[in-house]
Amino acid sequence: MNKLIKIEYRKLAKSRVFIAMLLLYIVSITAMLFGVEAFINKVTSNASQNSPIPIPSFSLYSFPYIWHNLTYLSGFFKLLPALIVMVFVTAEYSHRTIRQHIINGISREQFFLQKVFFITAIGLVVTFTTVFSALVLGFLHTEVITFDIIWQKTVFVAALFLEIFAYSSIALFFAVLMRKSGLAIIAFAIYSVIAEPIIRFYIDDDIAAYFPMKRIGSLIDTPNTALMKLFGVNFRTYIEPSDVMITLVYCFIFLGATYLLIKKRDI
Repeated sequence: MNKLIKIEYRKLAKSRVFIAMLLLYIVSITAMLFGVEAFINKVTSNASQNSPIPIPSFSLYSFPYIWHNLTYLSGFFKLLPALIVMVFVTAEYSHRTIRQHIINGISREQFFLQKVFFITAIGLVVTFTTVFSALVLGFLHTEVITFDIIWQKTVFVAALFLEIFAYSSIALFFAVLMRKSGLAIIAFAIYSVIAEPIIRFYIDDDIAAYFPMKRIGSLIDTPNTALMKLFGVNFRTYIEPSDVMITLVYCFIFLGATYLLIKKRDI
């Protein structure tokens, strides 16, 4: 197991493109998380000038609500980790790396496990980046800090990891299915942005709610900020166990399909 992780790490550590894309993602999401409160308050301040109802400024960064707020926002950036997965998994096929691995004695099962380790690592990077941002901002913007108040609502951190892992599992499936980065990205985009939403539009809502992208995106609901409460809007402030179970099922389905593709197809 350690050998497989080391091989995958060495490949990625030597890739300047991978490091550049990962750093770009980390810098982008960190800048967004640190700047989103000022941006929203600026927008609401301008809107308040022309509104009959005064719109108050509010903080996204106080414990324990920061966990829900930042994990929800981080979920909007899950396409970038998916792109990283598709680009570097398809590169394994384009550069015949998988064939070289098989020649060197690594089985197809082990190659599949390497890719699972890869998407797990991507999920951890996203999660750790969000946790780091939340801790720094939380300590700076919370007046009274206790261990209990910091710990509350950290279940959203686990939900974020699952969301990114599930989304990356689908990206991995498309990468292995198409083998070419351009085709994989186009197919993934068509399914997630066009095909699934159109299908959901024309079928019953109770059935549409169980589609992969819809269910994965429903893990973390919109936070109940002061702005939402001002307009009398309330969203779910907890993680629904059924969403977790269904998302795990989709992880199993897409990873299982990916394994079968690696196992059965020529390399």
